[in-house]
Formats: sequence, C-alpha cells, structure tokens
Amino acid sequence: MRKDLFMKNTYLTGYFPLISILLFSSAFSIFTVGITTDFLTQAGILKGMLEFFSEQGIRLALFAAFALVYFMILSALKLIADTVLELALLFFAKDPEGENLKKIRIASVVYLFASLLAFLLTQQLILLVGLFVLASLVYFIWVVVRIYQSLSMLNLIGFMMFILLFWATFLIGILYLFIKLYNSVMASLPA
Repeated sequence: MRKDLFMKNTYLTGYFPLISILLFSSAFSIFTVGITTDFLTQAGILKGMLEFFSEQGIRLALFAAFALVYFMILSALKLIADTVLELALLFFAKDPEGENLKKIRIASVVYLFASLLAFLLTQQLILLVGLFVLASLVYFIWVVVRIYQSLSMLNLIGFMMFILLFWATFLIGILYLFIKLYNSVMASLPA
C-alpha cells in the first residue's frame, strides 16, 4: 500500500532535490571551513580575528557564507540540468502529456542518498566531488533506463547525445574561462 502511494503520488518526491542541495552544500561547506581556518591560522589572520570574535563564531560565519555560495551553485546546476533534460525530452520524446517526467521524478532519490553519504566524506574533497559526479552518472543512467521504452533507438541516441554534448560543452567552457582568468592574473603579477 505505501509503495503504491509513493509511486503514484509524484509530489512526494518533490522536496528531495532541495534536501539534497542543502546536504551537499553543508558537506562542501564543512570541508571549505576546515581549509579556510587552516589558511587563516597559517597566515596569522585568525589570531587577530579571535580578539573580536570567538572561534566558534568565526567558523559558524564561514560555514553560513560557504553554504550559501554552494547552495547557489548547486541550485543553478539543478536549474540548468532540469532545463536541459526537459529540452531534450521536448526534442526527442513524443510525449505531450509529460508521462516521461513522471517516470523519472523518483530518480531524485539518487542525489538524496548521495548527499547523505557526503557527510561521511567531508574531509576529502576528491571523494566529495567524485560522489557528486557518480550520483549524476547514476541519475543519468536511471533516466535513460526509465524512458528508453517510450523512445525509438534514434531518438534515444539523440536524447543521450544532446545531454552529454551540452554538459561536455558547459564544463569545457567553464574550465577554459578559469584557465584564461588564471593566466591573466599570472601575467599581471610583477616579475
């Protein structure tokens, strides 16, 4: 009975993305606060800050600031991912009623479990990022498996290529911008 309710009511999973974003933001923030406080300690800045604020207050303020930044980044990525997914479905699926969207809505549970697991890995950035990438890959595979029956083989290939090419272009573009920014900062430094 409960499983039927869970599978039939699509609104029950509507809050999973928000919880996942909050948990991933918190996990990344915990890691970043540790790195930042180590840097502030080595630079001698933390000692001066402790004259005005408590160490817990500084850590809490850093956590709130980093959590907000990570929340905004992950929310933007979620918005972009949803838009690309629905655009791919518009182009390649013949589904005007949105049945495919209902089928894949439960896939957000992948990110929920990954975000819960992220709290075990808060001290290792590579594992945190790897977990996020793995969750994204599992989510993509889950979506493809759930909708492949409603698409022809050519449309399925087009659907997958559209999403993969978008994210490859997006990531390469971001990497290119960071490299250009890094090179311009290094070129502007005095020799």
